[in-house]
Amino acid sequence: MLNERLQRMRNKLWDSRPCITAERVVLATEAYKKFAGDAIPVFRAEVVNYIMEHMTTLIMEDELIVGTPTNKYRGANLHPEFQSSSWYISDIDDFPVRTKDPYDVSPEDREQILETLKYWEGKSMEDYSKTILPPHIEECIQDDIITVGLRNGVSGETTCDHEKVLTVGLAGYMKECRENIANTAGDCHEDQEKINYWRACIIQCQGLITYAQRMAEEAEKQAAECKDEKRKKELITIAENCRVVPENPPQTFQQALQLVWFVHVAFHIEVCTTACGFGRFDQYMWPYYEKDIKGGRITEEEALEMLECFYLKACEVYEVRDKWYATSFAGYPMWEILVVGGQTPDGKDATNDLSYLCLEAANQLKTTQPVMAVRIWDGSPEELIRKGCKMIQEGQANPGFFSDKAAMKMTLGKGCTIEEARDWTIVGCIQPGPGGGTTDGSPDAGYVNMGKMLEFVLHNGVDPETGKLMGLQTGDPRDFKDIEEFKEALKKQILHHYELVAKGYRIMQSVHMTKYPVIFASMVTKGCVESGKSVQHGGAKYSTAGLFVTGAANMADSIVAIEKCVYEEKDITMDQLIKALDHNFEGEERMRQLLLNKPEKFGNDHAHVDSVYREMMHFIADHVQTWPDARGGVFSFNVHSQTVNVSHGAVCGALPDGRLAGEPFCDNASPMMGRDISGPTATVKSVASMGQGDFHDGALFNLRFDPKGVEGEKGLASIEGVIKTYFDHGGEHIQINVVDTETLKDAQVHPEKHKGLMVRVAGYMAYFTELDKSAQDTIIWRTAHFENAR
Repeated sequence: MLNERLQRMRNKLWDSRPCITAERVVLATEAYKKFAGDAIPVFRAEVVNYIMEHMTTLIMEDELIVGTPTNKYRGANLHPEFQSSSWYISDIDDFPVRTKDPYDVSPEDREQILETLKYWEGKSMEDYSKTILPPHIEECIQDDIITVGLRNGVSGETTCDHEKVLTVGLAGYMKECRENIANTAGDCHEDQEKINYWRACIIQCQGLITYAQRMAEEAEKQAAECKDEKRKKELITIAENCRVVPENPPQTFQQALQLVWFVHVAFHIEVCTTACGFGRFDQYMWPYYEKDIKGGRITEEEALEMLECFYLKACEVYEVRDKWYATSFAGYPMWEILVVGGQTPDGKDATNDLSYLCLEAANQLKTTQPVMAVRIWDGSPEELIRKGCKMIQEGQANPGFFSDKAAMKMTLGKGCTIEEARDWTIVGCIQPGPGGGTTDGSPDAGYVNMGKMLEFVLHNGVDPETGKLMGLQTGDPRDFKDIEEFKEALKKQILHHYELVAKGYRIMQSVHMTKYPVIFASMVTKGCVESGKSVQHGGAKYSTAGLFVTGAANMADSIVAIEKCVYEEKDITMDQLIKALDHNFEGEERMRQLLLNKPEKFGNDHAHVDSVYREMMHFIADHVQTWPDARGGVFSFNVHSQTVNVSHGAVCGALPDGRLAGEPFCDNASPMMGRDISGPTATVKSVASMGQGDFHDGALFNLRFDPKGVEGEKGLASIEGVIKTYFDHGGEHIQINVVDTETLKDAQVHPEKHKGLMVRVAGYMAYFTELDKSAQDTIIWRTAHFENAR
């Protein structure tokens, strides 16, 4: 149960809304003008250093861990070097009232923002991308056929080398960089590039150290004015901690928490980043926890309070998104994943007392960040699994569960050692990467709309939504003799569009290398300081870029529907099907019901449709995972869609699986909502059957259970049984919502009664009442397994 401090802090979170602040954009603009002309890495470091030297030092009531990327509680920065000032300006008055991820903007901030953004007109990465991408690729993006990453965001989603940061502090990184500079001749272009990068690292370390010292001064000031003796003592401790970290290695558990948080604050000040994961938190934090507990410095209760304060800090970071991105990534997701459990690099169980404490902190707080991930392997303690399942049973949507067996196979596919594979962690959303802070995932290379691929085959490359020839001309489908010819045409469309994504992404990567290297996040990623290269230049030990898919189950269901109803049973002709789809089944409801009910549907453990799904996904993975990216890394495939299934579904007409025009596609790697009707065991067997181990970035799987069906000890065993069945059949990741349809619908009508209702959206959680209706509906439409147990 939360103590009074934590209840106040959580209530503050639940009773407030995020806001957009002007401070960073004002300071960044001043710095851009002041330091323009320096070498790019040095220039970017000087900008961030300037911000840290001048930004507000905000210490809020009750906090034990301090630091925030903005000057306001739940504040969000603007990053006009990446995102276009045009939509910042056009949306400024819409942010507070829009239904998708709204933000408050004070009149003072609004005025400052609009005045400052005059400098940024046409200067952002987003503006630049529209001039450098080939016109056809840009047109495909605008028509929601594909997405291409890096157009308005940063390259790299960081799960850093926390262990090294804690071991050497920033002083250790600066020492290493200075030694590297001293040992480099500097007599060629390559040497000078390295020297500039190391100089930039030193500057950014100095900036964060300065910020921490300024935070210490603020804590001392507040302590001097504080009348409450307990709080005064806390503020003095905060000041002492900020004098030690991040410059030096921490000596206590609280200092270790503070150092990790300062590092993550720096990530969000430097760039508009997301998915800055906390990695294997219970492993690198364990020595500090164990030392303080055994030494009597803190009790378990005090450690839990510190940990919960740390978690609440993770709820204070945001990325401002435009309307399309707010629809496609709904619920303010930041993907701050915290991993517990699993095994050690030498193959022993890694679970410790801190693993349980991390889960308990999430259990008590019930916040959307950090997102908890439990690694499961043959040696996992039953107690750990039951702890996570109990949280799920209680409706928390937290944690998600990951199979070491599947994740290690994926990780080994990226070229790492067995020790690094055992040490795997999440880089991004659910993507497993070699452990130890060695991996730059840059996960979001792009998505391909499978609904559009089907439409292109059915219309010989023409997009029926726009009437434009956008795809390949693969022939009139009325002339196809069998389903194999249809699939062959579909594979050509799919591969062509992934090639467009990869081409566009390589162009954007190349621009980020020359204009937008990320200094600090690179520095704390293993390999970058050693090589003198940022992650954008391939400095990380392992570099991958994720290619994603929307509408995978709709595609498989559609193929089987055409095979069954057109080619085998000849219930309808291809011409009749195309005409019905073009008119959204108007006057053809009998045909639609035939397509919905006669063919097998993915998610029910039917071998044929599951094999079609597997065939198509492996076709994609087998090709794209051989492609290099622009920095010497490779592309990885991942079956997940976030909520891009809503955006991509909105521009797609009716499909042969019976889905109507404009409806969302299936949810990530899950079956189409409402079609998995044979029970959860059948569903997990279908999803696991795709052979996920060969997809180097995994597959995201959502399930929903009715609370009445998983009550008590029997229900707890059912949840655990479903998870274990999924992993036994090769699944990598599963996350479960336990909430009934009536509660979700009531929360739509009476949001004030359900402020703390958390749901799993994709690889992240959101408060259901903070989602817009389209995202809420896709969760309501998920099959509620065990509902018949009511």
